[in-house]
Amino acid sequence: MHSSRTDSRMAIVGLVLANLVPLVGVVGFGWTLHSILVIYWLESGVLGAAYVAKIRRAEGEDDPDELPEWEFSGFGESETKSLTDLVGTSNRRIVSQFVQFYMVFWLFHGVFVLYGLPNEYPSLEVASPSVVAVAAVGFTVSHAVSYRIKYLGAREYERNGPVTLMGEPLHRSFVLHVTIVFAGIPIELAGSPAGAVGLLVVLKTYFDLEAHRREHERAQRPPSTSSAS
Repeated sequence: MHSSRTDSRMAIVGLVLANLVPLVGVVGFGWTLHSILVIYWLESGVLGAAYVAKIRRAEGEDDPDELPEWEFSGFGESETKSLTDLVGTSNRRIVSQFVQFYMVFWLFHGVFVLYGLPNEYPSLEVASPSVVAVAAVGFTVSHAVSYRIKYLGAREYERNGPVTLMGEPLHRSFVLHVTIVFAGIPIELAGSPAGAVGLLVVLKTYFDLEAHRREHERAQRPPSTSSAS
């Protein structure tokens, strides 16, 4: 138990440090709003890749009563209509469904951030490639370390169901997209003051910590073995 708490604290520290990179960039180096939004879009892609690895490794059981009521009709040739339809199926099939749905949302988000916002707001200062690269590396390292220390090292894969995991990044990406729409656009209209952009970074960090808390609490349940693999 002590090791589990230590691993969780280390994961939290890594998460906060990764989120501090854009915050320091905004306050200390004048990173623009668009740079932050592009960075978050790229991070959501890294997050999706991390969850592909988690879902493939998951050995826990899913509780259909705890799954959100999301429909997946219209994706591929599968007859799957909701998350509950995936419970008990192979991890490989769950990964396939996740990738199809997540990629559509991620690409839509990317079109909005990369093309929609600059076209809608010509005054928006376009993201700097070097700035985006620095932050993207930080987020990638953070997710990789979390996967190795928390998920594998603390054996959280034994207590996480693959379908339950599928819902986590979808929820986080949706919240991030809504935050961009309802916070990022007003910030741009106000002239992108550093304090407001910094507040957006703080909000995003809060949502990340909440997602970490939910996943950690679920991982404290007694391990169970699922036949899906």
